[in-house]
Amino acid sequence: MIRSNFFLKFLRAGIPPTALLLLGLSGCSIYPAASSGPPPAVSMVTAQDLGVIPTNPDIWGRDGGGSALFQGYSVWLYGDTFIAKPNAEDQTLLSDSWSFTTDLNAQAGITGFQEKLDSAGAPTMILLLTPAEEAFNQAHNINNCQAQPCGARWALWPGTMVMNPADGSALIFYMVVSAQPGNFNFQGIGNSVATWQNMQQPPQRPTFNPPIVADHPDLIFTQNEPGFGSAAFISNGTLYAYGCDYSSGCQLGKVDPSSAQDRSAWSFYAGNKIWSAQIADAVSVFNDASILSISWNAYLQRYLAVYSPPFSQNVVMRTSVNPEGPWSSEIVAFVAMQPASGNVYDALAHAEYDANGGQTIYVSYSRNTPAPFSSEVRLVAVQFQTPNP
Repeated sequence: MIRSNFFLKFLRAGIPPTALLLLGLSGCSIYPAASSGPPPAVSMVTAQDLGVIPTNPDIWGRDGGGSALFQGYSVWLYGDTFIAKPNAEDQTLLSDSWSFTTDLNAQAGITGFQEKLDSAGAPTMILLLTPAEEAFNQAHNINNCQAQPCGARWALWPGTMVMNPADGSALIFYMVVSAQPGNFNFQGIGNSVATWQNMQQPPQRPTFNPPIVADHPDLIFTQNEPGFGSAAFISNGTLYAYGCDYSSGCQLGKVDPSSAQDRSAWSFYAGNKIWSAQIADAVSVFNDASILSISWNAYLQRYLAVYSPPFSQNVVMRTSVNPEGPWSSEIVAFVAMQPASGNVYDALAHAEYDANGGQTIYVSYSRNTPAPFSSEVRLVAVQFQTPNP
C-alpha cells in the first residue's frame, strides 16, 4: 500500500524508502522508561493488543487514523485510501477518507463505524477537492486516463482534528500534495486548516486573496515551513499546533482558535519561554516524531505525546507539563506487530477513549497486510502503572 504521509516525511528528510525495513513483535508486555534525559511522568506501562478495528469491506487499506470527538461521534480521519469498487467519479484511490462511530467505550475494541457514501455507494472524502483539482484528477485518472501523465493527482492529506469547545465547531489541519506516477513520487505544496460546522456538511477550506502560496489560495503555510497540524489541541482557549518532521523535529505554533485561518495571528515558540510572530524563529521542542498525537492526560497531569520513531517498530511516549516543554525522554509503550512489508509509522492515541481517569489510553496504528494495497488498523490498550512523584 502507498504510505502517504510517511513517505513524504522521509523523502523530505533525505532517507531512501528502500531503507525502511523494520522488525517488530506484538502482544502484552511491560517496558521500563528510557534511561537518559528528563524522566517521563510514568515509569512502567502494560500494553494489550485488542485486535483489528473493523472497517467497511469496500475499503482495502488506508493509513493515518487520527480522531476527535465531534457532535457526539468519534470521527477518524485517514490519508490515502484504496477502495474495492470505483466511486461516482470512477476513482479507486481517495487521498483522504473518514469514519465515525458513537461507540465511545474501547475496553473491548471499537465497533459501529460508519461512512458517508456517494451515489455509487463508495466511501466519501472528508476534505473535498476544488473544481480545478477534481478536473485535473479526472483527466489523469488511471482508470480512464485522458491526459498524461496517467495517475498524476492532487491529494489532500489530513493531519489532526480539534474540536473547539467555545462554539462546537472543529478544525481539520491538512496538507496539499502533488502526487505523480511511480512509488514515493510526492511533493507537499503547503499546509492549511479547514473549518467544520456540522456532520451534515463538509469541512470548508479557506480562500485567501491574494494567496500566500501561488495557485493554492487555501494554504496558510508554505512547503518550506513547518507542517503545522501534525498534532494539535486547545488548552485554556488557545490552539497549540505542532509541525513535525523527522529531519527538523517538532516546532510549535499557537493562535486563538477563531483566528486559526489568519496567518498574521499565529505566534511560534522560539525557546527560552519566548513566543515570536516570525515563523523563522521557531525551534524544535523534541525530535523523532512525524505523525503523532498530543493531548492532556488527567492521570499523569501532563501532556502526552504518542508516536512511532523512524526505523523502529516501537510505539513510544513523552510527557511534559507545558505544551512547549521541556519534554521528557521517550518510554516504549509497546512494540507494534510486524507488517507484511515496510514498517509502522502512524501510532496515535485517541483521547476521547481515555478510561480510569486517563490511566488507560487507547492507541491505534496501521500495518500492511499481504494482499495488494491492503492494510489494517489495530488497537492497543495502554495502562500506566507507576507515575513518578
